[in-house]
Amino acid sequence: MNAPASKRSVSVEVTVGVFVVLVFAALFAFTVVISGSAFFKKGETVITVVLPDAMGLRRNDPVIAKGTSVGVVEEVYYDRDGVHVIAKLSAPVTFYEGYKITVGTTSILGGRQLLLTEGNPDAPKVADITNLTGLPPANMMDDATAVVNELRTFLEGDFLPNLTAISSNLVAVTERVERGEGTVGKLLSADNTLYDTLETIVNDIAAVTRRIEHGEGMIGKLLSSDTELYDNLNAAVADIATIASRIEQGEGTLGKLLSEDAELYDNLNAAVADIADIAARLKQGEGTMGKLLSDPALYDNVNGVATDARELIDDIRETTPVSTFSTFMLGVF
Repeated sequence: MNAPASKRSVSVEVTVGVFVVLVFAALFAFTVVISGSAFFKKGETVITVVLPDAMGLRRNDPVIAKGTSVGVVEEVYYDRDGVHVIAKLSAPVTFYEGYKITVGTTSILGGRQLLLTEGNPDAPKVADITNLTGLPPANMMDDATAVVNELRTFLEGDFLPNLTAISSNLVAVTERVERGEGTVGKLLSADNTLYDTLETIVNDIAAVTRRIEHGEGMIGKLLSSDTELYDNLNAAVADIATIASRIEQGEGTLGKLLSEDAELYDNLNAAVADIADIAARLKQGEGTMGKLLSDPALYDNVNGVATDARELIDDIRETTPVSTFSTFMLGVF
């Protein structure tokens, strides 16, 4: 009767033991996967990076390229030339000249990761990936501290005096506006003079606009649908174009003056030269006209002769009736 019970007890113990072994095996497998170990992976690439500061990077921290995990940190150790980081990459990452490698944070709560930037594919490839050089890490806490220090320096500098001056100026401007000073103050004051003036101007502009819309005035006629003025202007422009074309072709006096034919120009030039020569001779007293203009004695003589002639004509006019009467009487007797 005890044998079957003993067998069942052994069977339960064996089952529990197997279950425990399976649990430990699963935990081991998950630990290996999560920690990034590569016991079951093939085709891995090992890179070595020398960093000026690892910022707390540790073994099994992830390696990130293009926003995705491409491997894990295998080893981190200090040396005279910097911090050496050995990482195993499970993805085919290719480095080109101009690549960037640094340490970044996984979150604001902590955690580190090795960040890879491959570089421009058009640049030459980096042959030796076991001697890569990294950049200093970006520490958010240090950056935040620097920002706070700069902000404190700014606030402790001229900011507060400037802010006080601006506040005083705003108070002064507000008081002026409340007193109705300035354009804004007048617009906001109880005195509606400026408002009424602006309203009058707006009304005048509206009236002018209505007149233009109704076709009144020169501008209204130009903008109206009546094409008479447009046709007249178009005809005038056409006439001007015709006249300009005729002038360009050398037609008419103005066209001949402006044409390339120099005959009329030469004639006018010769006439002007002759007039200039006559004027010069008159100025020098040559000829009768020149002597009349230059010699006062000759002028006086001519003037005297003209005076004598006028007196003689007057005497003849006065004696003419007497002579006529004498002739008539002699004829009768």
